[in-house]
Amino acid sequence: MPIIAAPKPQKPACASIGIERQGEMAVKGIGLRVVKTAAAVAAAIWTAQLLDLTQPLFAGVLAILGVETTRRKGFRSLFERLAAGVIALLVSSALFELIGYRIWTAAIYVLLVFPLLSRLRLRDGIVPGSVLVFHVYGAGEVTGGLLLNELLLLLVGLGWSALFNHIYMPGETKRLQQLRTSVERKFGEIFAEMAAVLRDPGRVWSGSQLLELEDDVAEGEGRAQREQHNRPWEPDFYWTVYFAMRRRQLESLAAMLQLLSYVYGRLPQGELLAELLEKIEGDISSDYYEDRTRLALAELRRHYRTMELPRTRDEFEARSALLQLCLELERFLDTASRHKKRRNAGGSPVSGASRE
Repeated sequence: MPIIAAPKPQKPACASIGIERQGEMAVKGIGLRVVKTAAAVAAAIWTAQLLDLTQPLFAGVLAILGVETTRRKGFRSLFERLAAGVIALLVSSALFELIGYRIWTAAIYVLLVFPLLSRLRLRDGIVPGSVLVFHVYGAGEVTGGLLLNELLLLLVGLGWSALFNHIYMPGETKRLQQLRTSVERKFGEIFAEMAAVLRDPGRVWSGSQLLELEDDVAEGEGRAQREQHNRPWEPDFYWTVYFAMRRRQLESLAAMLQLLSYVYGRLPQGELLAELLEKIEGDISSDYYEDRTRLALAELRRHYRTMELPRTRDEFEARSALLQLCLELERFLDTASRHKKRRNAGGSPVSGASRE
């Protein structure tokens, strides 16, 4: 029986990359974010002073809060803080004018508005909105000039952070291309190992490629998600679709490897399946869906039906495992057929997302 390492448990898609790579990326990415934050702070304070706003340094604080890791997150943060700031100003102004400028009025504000902002999913705006409230409390009266000043502070601080957030985000395309190459190579290596095991069931295989493949797919999912968040105008982003496909195929592959462990002896059916597995590598790396392997698999299953029935229980179990392996291989190919581009009769592409 071949010795095959079991795959590691699947990481959730939101756990973008492994701990080691995540730390490495943080070291590389922190410099750019700090530079963008510093530029946004300087621009915000300068603009607030130019407009002769009261407490212009608060615009710098807002700029610090507004610089995010992706464009999508930056836009969402901008909306949340602006909306929360407006709500905070309106509610606090009404409370202070109706009840009075007292400490317990501020406490009532917290009791009323914090749950409201949480319910409206504006949690990121709670802190900056509260600072605006204390500005009103410190002023001791609500005037049109005060409200305009606070709104301009919001717009200046968050506006500059949104601008610097949008100007430049480091791209992940180069690394995603490398991961694609690595993933496709490892798929090919694993199918080659499976073919070798079918020809020699006593062969010992560590399964290291499967563990490395899991790491590459998990990293690719995380990087693809972050890259898509930097391109909110592309809902059907190529790389998220690609790595979602590879994740499903990885699950099918893990099931195939488990079935392979039940093939104890060398069988003619296994030899035929091994020949098919060795031809899959080219289809894996193709941008277009090729149905050659599916047709060959269907022909193989028809050939199985014409072969002599099993003579022993062990042979029956092994051939049953091979048949189930064929079914999993068909599911593997089905996943590619749903996500890959297709050619028309003239050989040109019909559809498909761009990698760029």
